[in-house]
Amino acid sequence: MRKAGARLMLSLLLSALPVTGFAAEADSACGGLTFDNGRLTTGRPLEAKGARTEACLREVAEAVKARPAIRSLTVAAKLPDAERLDGQGLAVAKAAAEVLVSAGIPRTRVSFVAPPGDGNTPGQLQLAYVERPGPLAVARLRTASGPVSASLGEAEPTPRVAGDPLYAGELVATGDTGRAELALADGSHLFLSPHSAVRLGTLELTAERQRKVLLDLVKGTVETQAAPGGAGSTFEVRTRGAVAGVRGTRFRVAQQEDGTSRVETLEGKVALGAEQGSVDVDAGFGSRAKPAQAPEAPRALLTAPALERPRGGTYPKAPALVWKAVPGAKLYRVELAATADFTGDVRVQESANPTVDAAAPGAGKWFWRVLAVDADGFVGYPSKIFSFDVAG
Repeated sequence: MRKAGARLMLSLLLSALPVTGFAAEADSACGGLTFDNGRLTTGRPLEAKGARTEACLREVAEAVKARPAIRSLTVAAKLPDAERLDGQGLAVAKAAAEVLVSAGIPRTRVSFVAPPGDGNTPGQLQLAYVERPGPLAVARLRTASGPVSASLGEAEPTPRVAGDPLYAGELVATGDTGRAELALADGSHLFLSPHSAVRLGTLELTAERQRKVLLDLVKGTVETQAAPGGAGSTFEVRTRGAVAGVRGTRFRVAQQEDGTSRVETLEGKVALGAEQGSVDVDAGFGSRAKPAQAPEAPRALLTAPALERPRGGTYPKAPALVWKAVPGAKLYRVELAATADFTGDVRVQESANPTVDAAAPGAGKWFWRVLAVDADGFVGYPSKIFSFDVAG
């Protein structure tokens, strides 16, 4: 075997038989190309030599250059034994490799061989490639509404949509009306509120369910539903001045513009730590750590508001939403959505009084819930969810 690069891993006979799931391109010398686990297929037979073969190889080169993860490419010429033993097989393979090199593939990444032919089968070329394993996704964007983007390092943020994989080091951000739900690889879920940003750090998971999860909250608010982990597991959300270490399952972390870090534990327990000290925050309580100060003693979160109306029914226009006042509430956050899980486009209104005119944008079924907020910005438990219909 002659080579100017990496070793051969797999090869595929580029035959004239149709390839399952392949759509040929009429204007392509190759009839289209498909990369599949080290195998490269074409829509037309790749003869041992000729003008069409050279044109196809140049198409292959362009496609390979567009895939920087491919480390090496091998050309194999399979000719009848009489031709191969006469030295033509290696010469044909070398000539094909030179076409790839002249088209821009580094010589160190191209190799060529002349294996035995298949009886009386006409001469033809085989191609194989070795691809560098890509990074494993640490999360997936499960739902997204409004502006949601991600970026790595100094790269410009790019819009992301539901289903996109996310990788360690990426900064996931939402716009002023954006919301996102991330499904982490350990089974946990992360909910980003509008105008929030979180950087995905370490995410390791062993066969014994021991995990290590590290997230950096750059701004805004995230709510986490942490999946159970094995003994010795860690799940931390870091802010500029504090670390929230998860010992429970459901909590919120907020990074305020003045550098204050706030934790609200809805289920389980969260340890809020800063350089000056730490505190355990049990379910139903919240705490905050101001810059250069130890975390405050936990305070009780406000209770869930009791919704009064509407609790169903159809209205000619969006009705007024009414609930009972919660002691200690400075304002109320009202959320309105077209789905009961509030993962799609959620409209948020704030009111200092226990009523507000619903901001339903049109006809259809709408779901609503209310959360009470105290004077220091701590958000309490969400109310039950009710719905109403607006006639078309």
